[in-house]
Amino acid sequence: MAAKQIQISNDGGTIFRGLPGAQGSFNVNGEAVDDTILGQTYKSSDVGLITWSISADAIFKGFSGYLAELKQVGTAVVFTAESMTLVSGKTYAIDDATKEIWDRTEPTMDILDAAVSIAAADIESIDYLFGRVTFIPAFTPGGAVTATGKSFPVAAMGCANSYTLTMTADQKDESCFDLVQANSGTRIFSPGLRTVSLELGGIFDATDSFKDVVTTRAEVIIEIDPAGDGSSIARGFFRLATAGQSGAVGAVEEETTNWELTVPDETINPIVSLPFNWRHTATTLNQSIQDLLTSWLTELNTFDVRYLPNGAIGQSPLDGIEGNFMVSDVSLSGGLSNMNVFQAELIGTGAFTVV
Repeated sequence: MAAKQIQISNDGGTIFRGLPGAQGSFNVNGEAVDDTILGQTYKSSDVGLITWSISADAIFKGFSGYLAELKQVGTAVVFTAESMTLVSGKTYAIDDATKEIWDRTEPTMDILDAAVSIAAADIESIDYLFGRVTFIPAFTPGGAVTATGKSFPVAAMGCANSYTLTMTADQKDESCFDLVQANSGTRIFSPGLRTVSLELGGIFDATDSFKDVVTTRAEVIIEIDPAGDGSSIARGFFRLATAGQSGAVGAVEEETTNWELTVPDETINPIVSLPFNWRHTATTLNQSIQDLLTSWLTELNTFDVRYLPNGAIGQSPLDGIEGNFMVSDVSLSGGLSNMNVFQAELIGTGAFTVV
């Protein structure tokens, strides 16, 4: 008998890749609809709409948790005419990785084509978290693309020894008669409002002055690098919501901080890109995990999942399932004595098939 597998497909079910988890579960729930009638002495129920879900963990293999790096930005430093390179489509990225976190409040931020400023109307978006600019489809630079502005250096955040990066999405129920009838009475979902928060646990360090960060309500850019090598990095704009410390006499004073995502006002600067994002560069992070992150980031529910208790399709009797899903949770946690582990909650949208 083959080992249990949960697989993800990003191409409509042509290629499935195994999720590197240690456990997983499948649940299908029918809605109880009361159909008790006069003369009956027992309550009767029919089965109405169906919902299904798959839960699993997924390990960032090859990197023990102690390697994770959590960083915050320092004081912004001016940079001038830094070179940028085309990475895909109409998107250019700054070449100097030490200057790729840009100050979005800097009024003199300038993107240039052959040393001439590019009009804002030709810029589709600016990714201040990763130093990238995307031009509108109709614009093509005629010369070297450069950037002038301010960038942030980064430094370790306090004396953290554990973290939980929560990434969730609300479930929008889009079920209607024609859709559920075409999907064997199964509900249809799509992703709604997304939530990002970060909890850090560690040893209290007075030099971090986290209490002051709460009272000043300062915006902080935070970087989470689970492997500690820059291959897969998450960054976002955060504000510190709570900071608490405790400890026994003669023991280490411990501190917990909770950070909430803050989203820039796009009516003020409409070309600011995502307030939170992941970037993968020559990473060994399993492709199926990358697919879950992409699905969550882009709010796409065009990905498919297989739940295979015996590790393969076509077992007799058939015991696996396959279907389309939306990501409602793809949170990540790690610590000094743990692996970096994602927790995935996939909500089925439409009918599943037995395979």
